[in-house]
Amino acid sequence: MSSNLIKILKRNDLVFYILKNIQRYLKLIIIKIINFSGINQRISNLENSLIHDLYENEFDWKNYCLNGQKFRKKIVTEIFEKISFKYVVETGTEYGFTTKYFSQFCENVLSIEKSKPIFKIAKKNLKNEKNVKLILNDSKNLKSILETENGNKKIENIDQIFFYLDAHSEDDYPLLDEISYIVNNYKNYILLIDDFEVPNDENYGYDSYRGKKLNIKFIRNLLTKNEVIFFPKIPSHKETGRLRGYTIISKNETFNNTLENIEELSKFHLAN
Repeated sequence: MSSNLIKILKRNDLVFYILKNIQRYLKLIIIKIINFSGINQRISNLENSLIHDLYENEFDWKNYCLNGQKFRKKIVTEIFEKISFKYVVETGTEYGFTTKYFSQFCENVLSIEKSKPIFKIAKKNLKNEKNVKLILNDSKNLKSILETENGNKKIENIDQIFFYLDAHSEDDYPLLDEISYIVNNYKNYILLIDDFEVPNDENYGYDSYRGKKLNIKFIRNLLTKNEVIFFPKIPSHKETGRLRGYTIISKNETFNNTLENIEELSKFHLAN
């Protein structure tokens, strides 16, 4: 009963917007209380002390990469087997599970993480990956990062890049700037956006920003109308792992043909 009610409420954009904003303002109040009390500094110290314990844990990237979703992994693996990317750019390294996965397919993997404690853990986990470069920065600075991280040659001048965008939360949303920069500066790319609403399948999780769902409607004005959009065809009840939704976008004709031939992907037709 309660799960059916939640699904109904999520389908109504206005109700979803109101509830999410109530949640957001309550969160802001709690954060202000925490900051005023000084608890945030104690939490930061605790995070740093825990890093050393986490270092010793097994780095089980094969099970946790790509949110542990076996069909997502199958799709992305097929993409990499058919297309030779010169760069992978990932925003939101977290512990480096997916970063490690990318390092198996591409000679140049660039991953951006803004949390210093998490960055330290990822750096330890990926210390043996010579083709991975971790950057402690905010991905809202994606443009300046990509303009400076490849010596004298801008990464934006390099063809065949795979972008994996996973650095977004309710109140920190570099995603809009990231998408705008990518679609307006690159031609030969594939872009995967994590935590994205999958049409007609509410059991795939997705993020929101100030009460607005992360979906096609939310990013539509950022697109140039030359992009082709794909969603997983696999229903959520057959998927494994964290069950997070995602979309894959490209405007390269060859890349689009590759994506269209992947059985587990469905081409999305954008209404006028």
